[in-house]
Amino acid sequence: MRATYPGCPGIPASLSLLLVGLMGCPTPTGDDDDSTAMGDDDDDPVVDCETLWEVPGGGGTFYEQNPTYEDPVDDSDDWTFSAPEDQGMDGARLDQAAGQLEALPYFWSFLVLRHGVIVAEHYFNGAEAGHSNNVHSSSKSLLGVLTGIAIEEGHVAGIDQALSELLPGHFDAIDDPAKASITVGHLLTMTAGFEWTEDATEYQIENEPDWVQAILDLPLAQTPGEVFNYSTGQTHVLGAALAEATGMSTCQYAHQALLGPLGNVAEHWGRDPQGYFSGGCNVYMTPRELARFGLLVGDGGQWRGAQLIPADWVDAAVSAQADAGYGYSYGYLFWLTTIRGHAVAIAWGWGGQLVYVVRDLDLVVVFTTNTRDFAPDYDGFDILRDHVIPAVDGT
Repeated sequence: MRATYPGCPGIPASLSLLLVGLMGCPTPTGDDDDSTAMGDDDDDPVVDCETLWEVPGGGGTFYEQNPTYEDPVDDSDDWTFSAPEDQGMDGARLDQAAGQLEALPYFWSFLVLRHGVIVAEHYFNGAEAGHSNNVHSSSKSLLGVLTGIAIEEGHVAGIDQALSELLPGHFDAIDDPAKASITVGHLLTMTAGFEWTEDATEYQIENEPDWVQAILDLPLAQTPGEVFNYSTGQTHVLGAALAEATGMSTCQYAHQALLGPLGNVAEHWGRDPQGYFSGGCNVYMTPRELARFGLLVGDGGQWRGAQLIPADWVDAAVSAQADAGYGYSYGYLFWLTTIRGHAVAIAWGWGGQLVYVVRDLDLVVVFTTNTRDFAPDYDGFDILRDHVIPAVDGT
């Protein structure tokens, strides 16, 4: 993910090979394009978000068709691998978990990391470490920490800033005074109050020419701030608000402030008809890239000595901000629960794209599943409860 090769000058191999094979080199970075340059270090990725969205995979629909892309660079040298026992874990329990997952025809990957190193890494049903797939709503958690960075950098005034201040043009024709009270914090906690049925309302929105406006025009079913209602519409609006606040696309800002410093490059990122990149879905990454994100959250926002996310924001993001029901709380776009007495934060994507972070055990677990050919409904809870956490604490 960091090496370069002769192809597109200055573009890392992980993106350059993909672009050359599909449509040629992107326009060089300049002041007027939507490219992103992350620093002067040759190891920093350079991403042309305009090209990323043009990679075949979607367009015109709220949710994409979930093709698999290739990250052509083997990043194994970036990782430390260890026997589970050397990190205080029972390898036999992890093998038992892998055996259960191998029997599932839709399962793709299972990674366990402790103390920042990989102690178990399994790929199933033809999946490989370099395969980049739609992580679905796991990208909501990425959006949540990106909002914290935007606040720290002064692009957003704080969680209490009114959404109407960030998207004033979209509120010109809105005469509902209750909507003027919707804040950034309401979007982060899924409590904005819009009338929304997940996996249904999206298909009405995708028929509208302006998705952000169509979402904001939905009636309010609850007073903002009072009721949790999971909604990808809310995160899409939040992504648009961040784009307006930062003066760059969500894709560009994410690579500049977060993904780039981690060494991650999204192979594809969806976009709506108005040009806003998908907020909370349609982002494509590899399992190891998800693992990097989990390690970042588990380490309080630090990555290799750099504080990428404010530590207090990470603490708030993985603390209960709303009651999500069914034994779960919700933070700032993270699902929260307790497993065997341990607080767990989850970046949770449809079908089973999961990053479990157990901070008190210094443990990160990644699952990915095949939503290209299946419609799985997998949550990983039993594997954590019955195998992974007991592999640490011996229960």
